[in-house]
Amino acid sequence: MLNKLLNKVPSASSLPHKLMWYFSAVAILIGITIYLSMLGMMQWIEDEVNQHELESSAPYAISQFQQGAKQPLEIGLHIQVYYSPELIPQKYGNLSHFPVGFNGEVLNNHPVGFWNELITMNPFSDHTAPSRQEIFFYRGEFLLDGQLEPLFLIMPTENVELSDTEWNAINLFVLCFIGVLFMLFGFAIHKLSRRLVEPVAQLSRQLKSTEPNVTFGVSDQSATEFRELADSLNHYRQQNEMMIKQEQAFARYASHELRTPLTVISGAAKLQEQNNALEFQARQRDRIQRAALDMQHTIDALLNLVKQERATGSHPPRSLTLAEVQQIVLPLQGLASSKSISVCINFEQAPIIKPASAVLRMLLNNVISNAINASDSGEISISINSHEIVISDKGRGLTESEQENEHGHGLGLLIVDSLCQRYHWQFSLANTQPTGCCARLTFPQLTL
Repeated sequence: MLNKLLNKVPSASSLPHKLMWYFSAVAILIGITIYLSMLGMMQWIEDEVNQHELESSAPYAISQFQQGAKQPLEIGLHIQVYYSPELIPQKYGNLSHFPVGFNGEVLNNHPVGFWNELITMNPFSDHTAPSRQEIFFYRGEFLLDGQLEPLFLIMPTENVELSDTEWNAINLFVLCFIGVLFMLFGFAIHKLSRRLVEPVAQLSRQLKSTEPNVTFGVSDQSATEFRELADSLNHYRQQNEMMIKQEQAFARYASHELRTPLTVISGAAKLQEQNNALEFQARQRDRIQRAALDMQHTIDALLNLVKQERATGSHPPRSLTLAEVQQIVLPLQGLASSKSISVCINFEQAPIIKPASAVLRMLLNNVISNAINASDSGEISISINSHEIVISDKGRGLTESEQENEHGHGLGLLIVDSLCQRYHWQFSLANTQPTGCCARLTFPQLTL
């Protein structure tokens, strides 16, 4: 059970509470350190001031004794000075064993160091208890009538140190001050942590949402990185939806492109069974071979597209020839002739292109087929130069709904657009005046 709690992955919503616990632990340690440091500093300053006062009073006491002053000598309101040990009050104990030059605090006839006093310090203890005989003591010596005499300066601590009431007031103030800071900083940390975590929680809720077409977004007060993350998620979602649509269209297109030659092959095979004439058999075999070749080209182009190879690395640049274009157009001549449409090729200059023969066949086959299907008669012109291929027809052109659709009319143009994007070609489709449509394939300039 303990391992589960320790290894439990925290959620974004629980981070503010965890930060509060961490901050509280750190704040308590810092508060205790500040509290002890302040008390220790006050105690040290208090001791240093009193010890300095004793030491600075010694020369004055010596001069007074040398001028005949009596014991005990009172200096100010709190300092008593002796040079005869037997005259020192018994409550202070025997102070003669302290070395000459001693200046410090003495408790019950024993010296008290600062660190020892700091460790054992209890500001709430009763400093006036009878068992405590704490004094500030300075031991020196001086010449009196030609004889070296000891010097004792005594200052009772209860007369110069802070009283219990004062210590209690100081402790209360320090504790209240630390407590107020703790609450203020705790509130600030909690608000800041919630502000930092809220965009993550918001995006998490949006990711888990089952509503369609959810747009990712965060508040305007969120950090720039969170807004960039939301924009990236929206872009990724749009790309994902586009890929899904393209895959669906690709599946329909592949089924359409492969079913057509299969139908031709099946029909030609059945016709062979009905007529044994050699010329008729040869025409059917020719139809089967052309359909199989078209299917092979379609499969090659589809596989090439599915592999998603980079255009810059899959094939080296090559020069497009007029013979290759004529070979692509030849299978379409029968469909064009059946609609009294002539196909004219204007080969101005051989361009340098990257797509393989199978890919180019799919591109031109779909665009030309689209032009034939959109025309009832007339002419289809194919113009080729060093930077573009233009295919124009005199058909009915694009309808208003087809103009709003970037893929135009014809399912095959969807795959044309995908192939053009892959090879960094530009594909456009627009109406011409007075009738017809113009398909333009623009490609970058390459060298062999």
